[in-house]
Amino acid sequence: MFKVSKALILLAMLALVVVGCQKEPMSNSPMAPIQDARAFNSLAAADAVTSATLWVFGSGASETISIYRVTSSWDEAIVTWSNFGGAFDATVWSTFAVGGIGWYSVDITTLVQAWEAGTYPNYGLLLDQGPITIRTEMISSDAANALLRPYVVVCDGATCDTVFFDVDTYINENEPNTNFGSSGFISIGNILNTVREKQGLIWFEVPVIEEILGSLGDTVWYDDNRDGIQDANEGGVEGVTVQLFNCADELLETMLTDANGFYLFDSLPAGQYYVKFSDIPAGYVITLQNQGGDDANDSDADPLTGETECTTLDEGENDMTWDAGIYQPPQEGCSHTIGYWKTHAGFGPQDDEVTQYLPIWLGTAGGAKSRLVNTAQLAVNYLSMNVYGTSSNGITKLYGQLLGTKFSIADGAADGDVAATIAAADAFLATHDYLDWSGLSSADKTMVNGWKDMLDDYNNGLIGPGHCDEATFTTAAATTTAM
Repeated sequence: MFKVSKALILLAMLALVVVGCQKEPMSNSPMAPIQDARAFNSLAAADAVTSATLWVFGSGASETISIYRVTSSWDEAIVTWSNFGGAFDATVWSTFAVGGIGWYSVDITTLVQAWEAGTYPNYGLLLDQGPITIRTEMISSDAANALLRPYVVVCDGATCDTVFFDVDTYINENEPNTNFGSSGFISIGNILNTVREKQGLIWFEVPVIEEILGSLGDTVWYDDNRDGIQDANEGGVEGVTVQLFNCADELLETMLTDANGFYLFDSLPAGQYYVKFSDIPAGYVITLQNQGGDDANDSDADPLTGETECTTLDEGENDMTWDAGIYQPPQEGCSHTIGYWKTHAGFGPQDDEVTQYLPIWLGTAGGAKSRLVNTAQLAVNYLSMNVYGTSSNGITKLYGQLLGTKFSIADGAADGDVAATIAAADAFLATHDYLDWSGLSSADKTMVNGWKDMLDDYNNGLIGPGHCDEATFTTAAATTTAM
């Protein structure tokens, strides 16, 4: 009697399904196209699931079906009530009501997201009608009709994919050792027995989300003009130690800058990081931090610690803006030669260190024959000692040495040993220029040459505070030795 009743029920349901298929699709059915089972081909690998909807085609008499998370693996071909052993969590993740023949949907987003995040292993869903009544719900299975088998619509926010699957069955408490994997339907509840029940099992594959990795890096460079901004002619520094930390101060990786001062930390997951620069060349310090308005060209390291601020790296982001500029600070209270000032006027590979100290008078300010030096080009002309007069003209030479001395003093050199000489030379040049040289008396020529020689000794460090270290200056553009 039992077998006859079950067969009649199944035939009635399938007949209704066939009739439904011959007519227009039911209004609440999306009737998605068939795809390969367990294949999320169109979802972007790096995008997280934002929604997941289970669709089933079933029949029943106004009963509520609950969705549970299965907690152990099972095989459609061999699973029974007995060997399944109640392997599901008692938490109800979703519910949906069935009443009559048609398509029914249920939101299973939170459970799919939990699988995707690795919170739980994916062993599938359990469908349960409970509490047990005399009614039963029957859901079309993969074995019944390819167009009516259950499927899942999974979206990643911008893209959705429909997945049909063929891993579904039910287990029957009344036949605890029978496998129903080849059945054409999933039976839930029990029409003949209000004590023992049937439960449906469905499994589908959740897409594996592979995070797109990012990178962080850029350059350590010589900041020749000490302004905290990398200029086109300021080259990279090789061999600087760069360390990558997360913002919990855990050291993640260490590397050295290459021949061009470049470094790169790649294959980084999204997260928060900072960089520390150390082991910079002896005699150099880190330049000013966060100058100007362009993050790609400024120096990001703290001059005291060598560390950048903490930054958030998004998934797949390649952030090439974390730089450090270094420079050799000027020695306090020392002098430079006139050759140094001539080559640091902005017309060669070195940056302009002259303009910042202009204007400078050669002679007292406003004197009748005093010379006002107010451009870098004029400074080079006087320092060259061959533009305003010839190399045999004492006043021409005095111009060059006096200007070099005034530059060094403006740069911080002490003037105690030459202050009187400067005052005397300025007073003389207020009333005499290079055109007067040939008409000077021998005594005046000797006096002018004496001032010139004393200022030359000062500029070369023979008197006064001492000569600055004008060792070789190296950049990517050129290598020059100060004169």
